[in-house]
Amino acid sequence: MPQPNNQPKKHRTRANAAMKTRTLFCVTLFIVGAFGLLIYQLYALQLRDAELYRTEAVTQQLKDTTLPALRGSIYSVNGKLLAKSSTVWNIVADPSSIAKSGASESQLRTAAENIAALLGGDTTADTVYEVLTAKNSSGEPYQYRMLAKGVDKPVVDSILNYADEYRMDPEDGATTGKRILYFSTEQATTRSYPYGEFLSSVLGFCNSDGEGAYGLEKYYDETLAGTPGRSVAETDVYGNALAAGQADVHEAIDGNNLFLTIDENVQSIVEEYLTEAMNTFTVHGRGSAIVMNVKTGAILAMASIEQFDPNDPYKITDTKMTDILGKEEIDANDIDWLEGRLGEKAVADIVADGKISREKTIGEDGKEVASEYTQLQGMMREAQWKNKNITELYMPGSVFKLITASAGLDSGVMSTSQTFYCGGSLTVNEGSELWEHTYRCANGEVHRMQDMAGALNNSCNLWFIQAAETLKPQIFYDYIQAFGFTQPTGIDLPNETRWTSVYNAEQMAEVDTNLYTAAFGQNESITPMQMATAVAAIANGGYLVTPYVVDSITDNDGNVVSQTETNIRRQVISEDVSRQLLAMMENNVYGEGDYHSCINAYVAGYRIGGKSGTAERTDRHLRGDGDYYKAMSFAAVLPIDDPEIEVFVLLDDPRWVKDYASQVVAPVVGNIISEVAPYLGIEQDPGYNPSGTVKVQTCLDYTWTNAQVTLNRQGLKHKLIGPSSGNIVYQYPVGGSDVPAGSTVYLYTATDQNSMTTVPDVAGKTGTFAEQMLKAANLNVQFSGDSGGKVVSQSVEAGTSAAYGTIITLTMDSGEDTPAETTPAAEEETIDPANVEG
Repeated sequence: MPQPNNQPKKHRTRANAAMKTRTLFCVTLFIVGAFGLLIYQLYALQLRDAELYRTEAVTQQLKDTTLPALRGSIYSVNGKLLAKSSTVWNIVADPSSIAKSGASESQLRTAAENIAALLGGDTTADTVYEVLTAKNSSGEPYQYRMLAKGVDKPVVDSILNYADEYRMDPEDGATTGKRILYFSTEQATTRSYPYGEFLSSVLGFCNSDGEGAYGLEKYYDETLAGTPGRSVAETDVYGNALAAGQADVHEAIDGNNLFLTIDENVQSIVEEYLTEAMNTFTVHGRGSAIVMNVKTGAILAMASIEQFDPNDPYKITDTKMTDILGKEEIDANDIDWLEGRLGEKAVADIVADGKISREKTIGEDGKEVASEYTQLQGMMREAQWKNKNITELYMPGSVFKLITASAGLDSGVMSTSQTFYCGGSLTVNEGSELWEHTYRCANGEVHRMQDMAGALNNSCNLWFIQAAETLKPQIFYDYIQAFGFTQPTGIDLPNETRWTSVYNAEQMAEVDTNLYTAAFGQNESITPMQMATAVAAIANGGYLVTPYVVDSITDNDGNVVSQTETNIRRQVISEDVSRQLLAMMENNVYGEGDYHSCINAYVAGYRIGGKSGTAERTDRHLRGDGDYYKAMSFAAVLPIDDPEIEVFVLLDDPRWVKDYASQVVAPVVGNIISEVAPYLGIEQDPGYNPSGTVKVQTCLDYTWTNAQVTLNRQGLKHKLIGPSSGNIVYQYPVGGSDVPAGSTVYLYTATDQNSMTTVPDVAGKTGTFAEQMLKAANLNVQFSGDSGGKVVSQSVEAGTSAAYGTIITLTMDSGEDTPAETTPAAEEETIDPANVEG
């Protein structure tokens, strides 16, 4: 009988054993791997990455906050605050924690409404709600969203208190409900400028990050900025600082302060008259002005009109520009304005079709190009931010003849008695097809034979062409370089252009018309600051000084960190040549003889020297009327026997019936001098009698500008009642009246009715104080008796109504037997006209 076959059973036994072995191996391998991974993780946590996790743990428990430094302040030379920073706070929301609170939409909407009300201003409830519920692209709530920036402390406290009190209903057994709103704060600073547009082209402004973007704010950014501090504090789970926690605080170091050379009173006078000139003469380009100390280079005033408000620098303040920007179709007049203000090349493509498109386009490189509207808006902002005195070039015209004359005298090639003939026209390179050119004097005038003083007074182009030809290119160019026209002035302001357009010796030798036109200030472009600095060198004995705006830098304790000293770059001409030129400059304004080309800048009692310049803008196409665009400038220095200050004014592209700087800009300079010189205490000519009387000249039917010039020559002050655009229809005191020298004549352009004021009571006051009170009330004063005594009586009873300009005669005692003044000493102060009824 055959045996049963047991082979399959043995096979299954061996298979099961193998499976068990594999299973055991896998389990063992898994356990070993798991323990290995655990050991590796322990190694990573405790050894390799221990410091990293320790740092992260500390970070979660600590709040590291930057404490911003308070930016330094900017003051005028008299200590007037011009720019300051204040501490404010930013409020930051944590939408992720707000979402975890479980608050309903209705609760969050209510919170948003109340927070918006606390913030005030333009903040809306919808805006706040969007911040409270903000999510990223993945739908996850943010942990950090800015709710509000630059918030004052009381508002911050009210919002934080509201966030602490606005909670969910308490759960069973709890006394306080769960928090809904999670806010934190960041300390920050805000910059403000108390006087708005005043001096803005010099001050500049700060960007949204608090960094200097233009002007002094940019140039002295590191000086003003200070050093930020740091605070590290223990926090709760939501990142809020624990009240009982420890904090490590490193205080910020506030920035240093700037004290300027700018005198706010001089600056105010300059801005007033420059703005008036811009309107009166319909200036299409911008106007600029500089008042500087010719001996030190200190800038007393500097303006570029139109200016901007540094508190809101992105707002375009030029109404003409905003009007154009609001149009979709523009006409020839609009294009003329845009070209004058922004530059022909800059706006060429935009104005080509007479429309301002609001649509974006695609450029040749495939990238999106901003709309014409946006481009124009950007150009307008940049234009109003620029300080025209240092950033833009202009053609100086005949003011540059002072440089040609200086080179002739100082080089020894010529003397003041040098004569050349002016026949009204002069043709050079006659017969040459390439270089022949005929030059003419203004209006085709014929000056005949004249010396250097006569040529300056007549502003004779032909005399100076012949003078430059005598000098030769190299000598002339040496003086152009020496006067600083081939390099920046070095003034402590940003963005001073390093590029000028002046012919060098080779260019003048190769093409002699380059030499000839340079001799009278045509076809060469420099900055107003370069021209003003060169004129200062002529006035101060021949020394080229570096102009500056910051007098000193102090820390918060008032300690002087640095003091600006006068920097003489070099001596350009001799002191003797300087004296000769000053004498000729004075003759231009007032002196012996019947004709003085610059007499419109004359102010009675002051010895003033000056030179006008009218340049034809040959770099531009002709105006619509077929004439050249003009740049008109005027430089004046005084007192001529020992100059202290220079007043320089430029009007770029004025439109006026009289087309020369001697008729347009000289009066502006004279008006500035008429107020600045007395304020600065500049000595008058000893031969002038300021205590005498003057017969007022009639100014009826005069333009406001001509009336000012007339009264300046008489030593009388002037105030306008009404718009500056009309002719004078009434004046008081009236023409033919005898008034004390220095009195103010009130000129009316819109009415023939006197403006009235209330006469103050000055009895018992000192003469000086009484005069201040009456002048502040728009009244004129004359004294009967010693003005150094005290007022016994006044010709017009106190409290009565009198016309502006009425002369109040004060009867004075000798001051010897009068009892001591009973009026409090504090009353003997300078009167603020704003506080006087009138």
